[in-house]
Amino acid sequence: MSDINQIIVGSILGDGSLSPLTKRNKYSTLDISQHESKLPYLRWLYDQLTKKFELNPIYQKKGFENQYRFRSKPNKTLGIFRSKFYDNLTGCKIIPKDIGDLLKNPISLAVWYMDDGTLDKRYKYHLNSSIATNCFSFEECSLLSEVLNDNFKLKTSVNKTTMRGKIYPRIYFKSECMNDFIKIIKPYINSVFNYKIGIE
Repeated sequence: MSDINQIIVGSILGDGSLSPLTKRNKYSTLDISQHESKLPYLRWLYDQLTKKFELNPIYQKKGFENQYRFRSKPNKTLGIFRSKFYDNLTGCKIIPKDIGDLLKNPISLAVWYMDDGTLDKRYKYHLNSSIATNCFSFEECSLLSEVLNDNFKLKTSVNKTTMRGKIYPRIYFKSECMNDFIKIIKPYINSVFNYKIGIE
């Protein structure tokens, strides 16, 4: 799988969304938005994806002064990703059974972490990362945890977290693998997210 498609995988796991398939061609469009403080990251995504996909220009979201986004033109490859990562009936994101074949490249992991990751840095020698996985089930997160171990040798756990009275799964990276995790994703981390890998 190309690096561009690997970025797509990370984006779908994170903040990116794919539109329902067109009836005739089974095409889909990718929609990515970020806060204005993360605009350099959004531009980086745009520059990378435009190498393969036809994209509309970045624009300010109407009614959201601090939000910027871009959308792709309808595309067959994106349609294939839509079929894999979305439930046909509910239209909700899912984790495909072959995620182990899709989430293999560090750039996918880095994009996913930049979108939904958090670094817990309570004191000088304490660093623990986690990834919000609210839209996935505990079973799906367990599968993701297995893939992180199999493909990247990263030890993680799936814990419960409560938000607005609801319980969601969250993937936590164990302390023993934090150095390896940061080493894997650091080359791809946009500078606006340096705080997520412990760089002030």
